[in-house]
Amino acid sequence: MLPLTGCGFQLRRGYNMAFRTIQLSGFVGTSPLATALARALEASGVDVLESSLQATQAASSASVPVTHIEFNALQDTRDSVVSAKTAFGQVRTITARSILRFEVKRSDGSVLLPASDVVLVRDLSYNERDALAKQDESDALNRAMQTDIVNQVMRRLSAIRAEQLRAPAPQEPTLPPAAPPASAVR
Repeated sequence: MLPLTGCGFQLRRGYNMAFRTIQLSGFVGTSPLATALARALEASGVDVLESSLQATQAASSASVPVTHIEFNALQDTRDSVVSAKTAFGQVRTITARSILRFEVKRSDGSVLLPASDVVLVRDLSYNERDALAKQDESDALNRAMQTDIVNQVMRRLSAIRAEQLRAPAPQEPTLPPAAPPASAVR
C-alpha cells in the first residue's frame, strides 16, 4: 500500500497575536475600516482599547504593559475616479481606490512598524442605463476591498513577535580601535 501524501493545504486559522491589547487611533469616528479591523482583532483574542490609560488599568499596573501596542492610521481614504469615457463623453470605467497608511508603536511610544501603505485599486465597468445596479456593485467592491485591507493588516500584525514588543536597549557608541603610538612604529 502506498503512503498518502498531502498537498499541504490547510484551512485558514485565526491569527495568533503576540500582543494582548491594541489602541486604534487616527481613524475618523465613523470609519468602517476601523470597525472591521476592531472586529477582526477581537476575533483573534486581542482587546481593542480606547487609550493607553485603559491598558494600564486593565493590567492593574502603574505603567502601560509591554503587551500593548498602538495602531495609528495616518491616512484612511476611499475614492472613485472616472478612468475611461467614450468619444461622446459617457463614462465607461470607474476606478475605485482604497488607501490605508499606518504605523504601529510599542507601549513606550517607540516605533515598532514604520509607516506602511496598503493601497488597493480596482476598475469597475459603468453603463448609464444600469446606474443603480452599478452603484450596488461599487458598494460591494468597496466592501471587498475593505476586507482585503483588514486581512493584509492582520497578517502584518500577526508577524510581530513577542521579543519585538520590548523597546530595544540603547546602544553605547563604539569608538574605532586606537592607533598604536607613533614611537612603537619604526
